[in-house]
Amino acid sequence: MIPVIDQSCWTPRRKILSCAQTQLPWLQTFGIQNFDRAEKPLALHMHPDCMEIVFLLKGFQAYEAEGQLFQLTGHDIFVARTEEPHSSGDFPEHISDLMWFQLRLSMLPQTFCEQKASLLARALQGLPRVFRGNAALEAQLREAFFCLASSDPITKALGQELFTCCLYRIILLSRELRSAHADQISEAIVYVHEHIDEPIALENVAACCGLSLSRFKSKFREETGATPRTFINYVKVARARQLLRQGLSVAEVSDRLSFDTPNYFATLFKKYTGQTPSQYQHSPLPEAGGADNFCLEKKDEVV
Repeated sequence: MIPVIDQSCWTPRRKILSCAQTQLPWLQTFGIQNFDRAEKPLALHMHPDCMEIVFLLKGFQAYEAEGQLFQLTGHDIFVARTEEPHSSGDFPEHISDLMWFQLRLSMLPQTFCEQKASLLARALQGLPRVFRGNAALEAQLREAFFCLASSDPITKALGQELFTCCLYRIILLSRELRSAHADQISEAIVYVHEHIDEPIALENVAACCGLSLSRFKSKFREETGATPRTFINYVKVARARQLLRQGLSVAEVSDRLSFDTPNYFATLFKKYTGQTPSQYQHSPLPEAGGADNFCLEKKDEVV
């Protein structure tokens, strides 16, 4: 297991602020990243004296902690406890946008009075493993990030206040019940899994959750941060991984999952995994504890 402290950087795809830059001693790092292609799996690691909160803005990601695999879609929040080992299992880091930060809760009293620091630390330590964020949190976190990156003292001070407000917003979001709309999208997700070996028409998925096609597309993207077709392809590729490990040929998997052609299947598989089906099939099996099975959690379940 690797202890990791993310280093500050500023590139088009990855931006990370250190505590020296944000001038918040308890905010170890604060980052924003865009994956425009699949990356290698995230190795098992932990953050010394820090808890980590990951906010998936759009796309899909997998995280493994305490022997459980959690599949996230857009606007899901994942929490790794202080110094808790976590990884992406055997799954690559997928095409997605995300923000993350690492909090050193033991240093909260340096900024807050003892009573408020204790209240905030207890609430953060009690966060559920996975829960939903929203567009308001995304907008506020983005504003906080770029304000904290500023060299202007007033702008940086605004970023510090905004980020603190984001923590309170995260705590409150973790306590909210899901809406009826979320249940509709959950039905669509279940439908996709149950029919993943078939050609899936979006009209049928929309009908299963009682929405018109146009409204279904809009609401699905609003809820998950991805289009329905992107999600279907993602789940098909995950199923393909299982079938390839079982020894089926690329052509057999393509046919089993109702892809138009083996070449299209291979192109899509590489887009989502960073490997061709043949490369994946001949790669080493995951180590014990790694996750080579896929089951997206129902969005109305507490995980």
